[in-house]
Amino acid sequence: LDTIISYQDRLPLDLIQIDDGFEREIGDWFKFRRGFPQGVAPLAHQLSEKGYLPGLWLAPFILHPNSNFAINNPDKLLRHKSRQPVNAGFIWNVFTQALDLTAPGSLDYALDVVKTASHEWGYPYLKLDFLYAGALAGYRFDRTKTRAQVLRSAMQAIRETVGDETFLLGCGAPLGSVIGLVDANRI
Repeated sequence: LDTIISYQDRLPLDLIQIDDGFEREIGDWFKFRRGFPQGVAPLAHQLSEKGYLPGLWLAPFILHPNSNFAINNPDKLLRHKSRQPVNAGFIWNVFTQALDLTAPGSLDYALDVVKTASHEWGYPYLKLDFLYAGALAGYRFDRTKTRAQVLRSAMQAIRETVGDETFLLGCGAPLGSVIGLVDANRI
């Protein structure tokens, strides 16, 4: 932050976004790496104090298979009919997994993450990445909705949870499922 401030005359920034690397593991959003002993809330406070808009990267629908959340909540993972977890992509040097957003408690967890980040930690700007994971093909708890309906309803719930005052940047999202719900979309 001090370095950014020292370059402010040559690098005028309004927003500073904390990207991947603060969390213990993708999916363990409330556990932090050693370099963040108090989590990311103090960073939001420091950024705000210096006049910057604090932003935070999250991937609320995707999980690292070694995350405590994935290990301790196998009933919340999107699975194939064979009961094996769906492959959500080779990211972070591992085949990731996805939340079944229709399984009891799954969407609640994702909503708790974005609500905590925006309202408790102090991040009025959220970059939500790998959103496609919410619409992957799989054997869902609720099989009455299409993949697009599942993702759209999850994104509507996120928008309602964080409110209109939180800027949402959607990333890696099927466009139809996020139009009108995110403020910007990286494609």
